[in-house]
Amino acid sequence: MDMFLVALASACAAFPVLGVLWWIRDRADRAAAAGLDTVDIDPYHAVATARRPSRVGRAAAAELLLAGLIRIRDDGMMEVTDRAQESATAPGHPVPAALLATLRRQGEPFPLSRLYWESGYTRQRDAFLRAEDLKVPRWSLRTRDSIAGAAFATLILFTLWISVQVVFLRQEYWTSGVGPIVVGAWCCLVLWALMAVPLVWLAERCWPKRRDRFAAYCRRLPAHPAERALSTEERDLLDRSWTWRNAYERAKDEETWVDHGGGF
Repeated sequence: MDMFLVALASACAAFPVLGVLWWIRDRADRAAAAGLDTVDIDPYHAVATARRPSRVGRAAAAELLLAGLIRIRDDGMMEVTDRAQESATAPGHPVPAALLATLRRQGEPFPLSRLYWESGYTRQRDAFLRAEDLKVPRWSLRTRDSIAGAAFATLILFTLWISVQVVFLRQEYWTSGVGPIVVGAWCCLVLWALMAVPLVWLAERCWPKRRDRFAAYCRRLPAHPAERALSTEERDLLDRSWTWRNAYERAKDEETWVDHGGGF
């Protein structure tokens, strides 16, 4: 009983300490975020951080469209312009350059919505985003929460210790042969799971998440300059290419719409 009380007190004392550490880190994150105005954040990196990496392709297409290197047809298909075909002209930025190289490699019209299938483009885009993350080392690991991991590990080890003490507390287990030890080990694992799973689930639900202040800052930034510079007609064409779907997908969408009560 004394050992149990010591273990319980240790586990209970660990969580206030971890809470204080979380608060200290949150204060440090807030102080670091206050200086983000002085950081040179690439517009494509900001788009990927504020939204998702696939959104970078839309901004790259807008830049190529403004530069006259691609055109978007009324059906949403992108294609390389004569100017881009006749010369080796390429943007200076690696993301639109990767998109232009993909369109040249395709050799046929291609919708923006199918860009995620192009492994060559996604590799170059992801490599660029990783390099940009390294320029802001504090924020490259902003979504990782080692303090939460320590809290979950404390619960797991504490429940494991209790289950071992409950099952193997009696000395007879160690003198009755292999069979009782195997049965005891199985019972110990079951008891551990019954205690650890709900406690860790509850801790995961209640533990405060680390605030992604870098993403929040990027969401407050203006839209990508190329997208803001598009005319209304060009923006409509870009939207059409971004949401393009083939005949089969459109038919499935209509079928799903009817199945969910959208039709009479």
